[in-house]
Amino acid sequence: MINERNLLIWLNHLGSITYETILSLKSYFGKLEEIWYTNENHLYHALENRRIIAEKMLKTRNKEFLQKIIDKNYQKDFTVITIEDNDYPQRLKDIYNPPYVLYVKGRVGINFPLIAIVGARKSTPYGRWAAKKFAKELTDWDIGVISGLALGIDTEGHKGALEGKGYTVGILGCGIDKCYPKSNQNLYKQMENLGTIISEYPPGVQPLKHHFPARNRIISGLSDGVVVIEAGEKSGTLITVEHALQQGKDVFALPGNINNSQSKGTNKLIREGAKILLSVEDIIEELKYKYVLNNTKEEENLKQDLSQEEMKVYNIIRENPVHIDLISYKSGISISEVNILLTILELKGFINQLPGKIYTVSK
Repeated sequence: MINERNLLIWLNHLGSITYETILSLKSYFGKLEEIWYTNENHLYHALENRRIIAEKMLKTRNKEFLQKIIDKNYQKDFTVITIEDNDYPQRLKDIYNPPYVLYVKGRVGINFPLIAIVGARKSTPYGRWAAKKFAKELTDWDIGVISGLALGIDTEGHKGALEGKGYTVGILGCGIDKCYPKSNQNLYKQMENLGTIISEYPPGVQPLKHHFPARNRIISGLSDGVVVIEAGEKSGTLITVEHALQQGKDVFALPGNINNSQSKGTNKLIREGAKILLSVEDIIEELKYKYVLNNTKEEENLKQDLSQEEMKVYNIIRENPVHIDLISYKSGISISEVNILLTILELKGFINQLPGKIYTVSK
């Protein structure tokens, strides 16, 4: 019962104990289990006389209390993952001051591209439209969307991903058993069943104001890049951007009306060097350096629109502009048949003919 994993859950339950403190304790005692047995003087010294934390630990350092916490965590509809577990996300291990315990509902493993879509709670209709649009388009490329389940831009990002039948992750600033804001209860339930909800806070913890800036480091940490849709000059969204920059992540910003206060933050980010977001391809181009990406929706449409032989020829052409003779050679189809297939593909609007019997894709 007294092992490092259970002690991490216990310490996280006490609150106000960061991973830096955990590492400091492990360095001082050699292994974390020693804090359970050491006398209070050693504990005070190891904690550099942070008496409030020390008193919390001493007061709750008994097997009955620990058993109650463990039982509480394992009798619920969520999974508990510590930083020592194999299924803890590697992406979070690499950030500064990672959460050492995660409470997870829905899918646990995250091993595919994720883009954070963040922005103002008091968003404009344009901002909400853009968040949903980009989220939905990302799902066409099998890219998940991560955000904070807050009102405004966060909500629309999650909804867009779900409407696109894609994957979305919500990071809470409260206990995993609480939905904040309550108006997102239906969205919370959908994500619980179709996506993932994560919190570093134990069950029962209220959505306190200071939890949300801390939560933002997880959003950026799990993502491959951060998209800012709308943000005022002093928006909390910019905290996510700061975390993303420290973590070496790409930051994209949607340009907005210079007369709109909710665009001042995004326009300023662009002036300072953020990537301008005009289409989903702006994101895709950056991710292609890291992942092999294909537009799955486009592929499905192609399969519906083209015959097997048409598809074979089209796939050769979309690799590079190519001469008709090379198309025939690569496909194993005779020149006369290739000529017919090329005419059909041109009529359907999939390819264009260049001078010299060179063919290239048109979409």
